[in-house]
Amino acid sequence: MTVLETLLRGIRTHEGALARARLGPGEEYAVRVDSPLVLCGVVAGAVAVAGEALPAGGVAMVQPGADVTVRAGDAGASLLVCGYRSRGSGVRLAGALPPSAVVPPDDADCVTLLELLDRGCERPAVVQDRLLDWLLTCTLHAWFATRAPEEPGWFAALADPVVGPALEALHAEPARRWTVEELAARGGAGRATFAKRFRDLVGEAPLSYLRSRRMTLAAEYLADPDVTVGAVARRVGYADAFTFSAAFKRERGVAPSTVRA
Repeated sequence: MTVLETLLRGIRTHEGALARARLGPGEEYAVRVDSPLVLCGVVAGAVAVAGEALPAGGVAMVQPGADVTVRAGDAGASLLVCGYRSRGSGVRLAGALPPSAVVPPDDADCVTLLELLDRGCERPAVVQDRLLDWLLTCTLHAWFATRAPEEPGWFAALADPVVGPALEALHAEPARRWTVEELAARGGAGRATFAKRFRDLVGEAPLSYLRSRRMTLAAEYLADPDVTVGAVARRVGYADAFTFSAAFKRERGVAPSTVRA
């Protein structure tokens, strides 16, 4: 599983939230944000969002606090409004986005997905949810691809020949007892060179990033009442529940038992 995949896993469809809006010529629609991230896709017609023209296939991404109104063009418009929840690693991804963002229909997959979702009302909910997750992935890829100067550090780091392989290794095996030397070797660099480049691109030291990643995973695992704290500890690389609990409290400020409650 790649770094981007694990970050995307933290933002998922919000209980199948999907609404449709049909607008007449010149009609306005205020995007309601009831979840951490909302996608408003243009299925047909054209709209104006924050002064930007958005034709069919385009998407507006909206986060809480943003006041976004969509205005239909002369031929009216059809919209799909999708809600997503955020947890764990998804918070990092959502934090890399502006309060609202307009993504033009440059990705053919995004256009196709909007069309499928619009006419797929009879599909099982699980199929609809996966299509919505795919739409989010396509939209985020399109957004970051067109705004390279504003990419968050972790996104730029994925393509870096030195840091990228280390990030992938950390996400593939978070429980492994990694050393900085081992991670540096993944990208064919020396320890000092790698450590500096990792901090410059990601914003924190390699082992600090690993610790944060482990605690994010731990918080997700703790949500399952059938998994013991000891089992969670082993999954994220700790030998026993006591050591893990102490580390979790240092990182998150609360004990694992509090998260579970």
